[in-house]
Amino acid sequence: MLVGQPSEERIDGARAMLADHLYERFGTPDWAIALHDTETRAAGTVSLTSGPALASSTSVDVTMRGVGGHGAFPQFTKDPIVMAAEFIVQLQTIVSRETTPTDPAVVTVGDIHGGTKRNVIPNEVKMELSTRAFTDETRQTILDGIRQTAHGVAVSAGVPENRAPIVTVIENESTPVLYDDPALATRVRTALVKALGPRNVFDQVSVMGSEDFGIFGLANYKIPTFMFWLGAMDPVKFAAAQAAGKTVPGVHTSRFEPLPEPTLRTGVTGMGLHRDRSAAEAVNCAGTTSTSTEFAP
Repeated sequence: MLVGQPSEERIDGARAMLADHLYERFGTPDWAIALHDTETRAAGTVSLTSGPALASSTSVDVTMRGVGGHGAFPQFTKDPIVMAAEFIVQLQTIVSRETTPTDPAVVTVGDIHGGTKRNVIPNEVKMELSTRAFTDETRQTILDGIRQTAHGVAVSAGVPENRAPIVTVIENESTPVLYDDPALATRVRTALVKALGPRNVFDQVSVMGSEDFGIFGLANYKIPTFMFWLGAMDPVKFAAAQAAGKTVPGVHTSRFEPLPEPTLRTGVTGMGLHRDRSAAEAVNCAGTTSTSTEFAP
C-alpha cells in the first residue's frame, strides 16, 4: 500500500492520517516498514536496530505565574522570572534522581519568554519543554516530576493558589516510542545482507530522537513496525571526515549534502526486498529528511 505521509517533522502526520480513517478506507496492514536517510553512514550502506529504536517525544507548555510589579519594589511581587529560573534548575533532578539510571530520559527547556522591560517584574513566564523516554513508565515519571516541580517552586515562593503554575501536555505534538519489531528486524536484516552484502549492513544504537512512523503500529504495537537507516553521504567525504575525527553536517542543517544516486538506489533496493505479490512501496519526502514506508496488506 502506497502511503504519502505529510508533516513528518512535526510528528503529527501519521496521527492525522489515522484520524482520517486510513486503515478503514484502505485496509489494515500486517506490517509496516520505513527507512530514513542519515548522515551517520555512507551512501550504499544501511543500519538497523531491534527493539526500541527512537524515543517517545512529549511536548509540554509550562506557564509560571506570579504577581508583577515595579522592579524597585520586589517585596510587593511574586517574581515569575526567579521562579522560572529555579524551576529550570530543579527540573534537572527529574532525570538525575527520579528516573531509573538504566532507562534513558531527557528533559529539555527549549523556549522561555517573560517580561517586557528591564525594570518591570512580569506577571508570568512561559516555557516550552520537550521530553524523551523509551518507556511509558519513565515518560509518566517525567510528566509527574514537571508538575510537582512547578507546583513546589510556586508554593515555596508564596504564590497564591489562584496564580498556581499551568502545565499543559500538547498531545498533538507528541509521539510514542518507535519500536522495531524483533522478528521483522531479523527478516529485514537477512534480506538486506543478501542484497547489499554484510559489509554494508550495520548495527544502529537506539537514539533519543523521535519519529511518528511508529503511530502506524497502533496501541501496544498491534501492527509490527520497523525502520532502517539509509546512508546518504558521499563515501569518500565520509571516510575523510571519519579519518580526521570529524562529523559531517546533519540532516537538519543547511549544509546537509546527501549523494542522491547511490542513496536512492540503495533505498529503493532495500524497500523492494520486502515486497511480495500483494505489497507495494511508498515514499514520503519531508524537506531534507525522507521517509519511505511500505505496508503489507
